[in-house]
Amino acid sequence: MKNAFRSFPVADLHCDTLLELQGGADIAGNPPGHVDLPRLGRGGVGLQVFAAFVSSALPAGRAFPEANVLLDLLDGACLRHPEALVRVRTAGEAEAAAGAGKVAAMAAVESGVAIEQDLGKLETLARRGIRYMTLTHARHLPWAASSGEAGDGPGGLTAFGREVVKAMESLGVIVDVSHVHEKTFWDVVRVAARPFIASHSCAAALCPIARNLTDDQIRAIGDGGGVVGVNFFPAFLDPGYLRGRGKSMDALFAELERIERETLDDPARRNAEMRRTADEARAAMGPPEADLDTLCDHLEHVVTIAGEDAVAFGSDFDGVTDLPRGIADCGSLPAILDRLRARGWSDPRIRKLTWENFMRVLRDTE
Repeated sequence: MKNAFRSFPVADLHCDTLLELQGGADIAGNPPGHVDLPRLGRGGVGLQVFAAFVSSALPAGRAFPEANVLLDLLDGACLRHPEALVRVRTAGEAEAAAGAGKVAAMAAVESGVAIEQDLGKLETLARRGIRYMTLTHARHLPWAASSGEAGDGPGGLTAFGREVVKAMESLGVIVDVSHVHEKTFWDVVRVAARPFIASHSCAAALCPIARNLTDDQIRAIGDGGGVVGVNFFPAFLDPGYLRGRGKSMDALFAELERIERETLDDPARRNAEMRRTADEARAAMGPPEADLDTLCDHLEHVVTIAGEDAVAFGSDFDGVTDLPRGIADCGSLPAILDRLRARGWSDPRIRKLTWENFMRVLRDTE
C-alpha cells in the first residue's frame, strides 16, 4: 500500500486499535472499526500512535503483562505488513517511513497502572519503544489522581508519582496528561523539565467536563513546548451529547469499565459489547450533533489560547463509541483539513497541526 498524502502527511497521536487486534481484527481490513491499512492510506496518515490501553479493572499482576501483549500485537502487525506499516520510535524514523509512503507505527501506553508501581517495568516498556505514557485513565492510581473518579485520590502526584515523571523524561517517554486530575496536571507542570502532551483531550471552555482542559492548562502545555491532541469523541466536543443520552461522564466511564471487567478474558466479546452499547444509544437518541465544525472549533480554540505550535490530532479512533458527523473513520481526515481551509487556515498552519508540531515534540524529548 502506498500512502497517498495530499500536500503533507498526517500524524494522529492516539488510537485504541490494538484492542481491535486483540479481539481478532486484522489491520489489513477491519470494516467495523475506525482504523485499518486501506483507510490509513486514504486519510493520508504518515504516523499513527497506537496506544496500549491497560484497564484498571485488571486484577493485580495482570497490568504489565497486558501492556506487553498489546505491544506484541503492534510488532506482529508491522512484521506482517512491512510494505505498509513500519515500527518507529524517533521523529527521523517517522519522517523516513512517511517519505516512503508508509505509515509510521509508534507505540504508547495508556494508563500508568501498566507499570505496577515499578520503575523497572517502566524502563522495560521504554526499551520496547513506547514514546508516551498516559499517567492515568478513569480511576485514581495510588500515585496519581484521575479526572474520571470522584475526589482527588492521592491528592495529585505523590512522591512516587514525581519519580515516575522524572524517570519517564530520562527514558525519552513523553508525559501524557490526558485523563489526569487537575491537581495531577499542575504537579506535572511543577516537576516536568521537558515538553509534555495531552494526547487526546478537548477544550473545557467549549465542553465543560473534568476530562477536558481548562484554558490555563492548554496555555501551560503550549508554554512548555508540548501539544494538545484534540479528541474526536462527541462527548468531549459537545456538552449536549451526554445530556442527550442521559449520562454523566462518570456514568459513561463506569459503564465502559463494567464491560471491561465482565469481559477481561474475552477481548472479542468486549469489543462486541462496546459496539452494542453504542448502537443502542444511537438508535435511541440519534446521531451526535457534533460535526466537523464542532471539532474545528476545538482546534481553533487551542490555537487561540496556546498558539498554532501547540495543536495536533488525537482522534481516539477505535476507543470511542461515536464520532462527529462527517467523520466516519481515519479515512475521513482530509475532510477536516478541507473544512479548516474553508475557515481560513493556511497550508503552513495546517502542516503544523498535522505533522510539524508533534515531530518537534518528539525531537525535543528523544
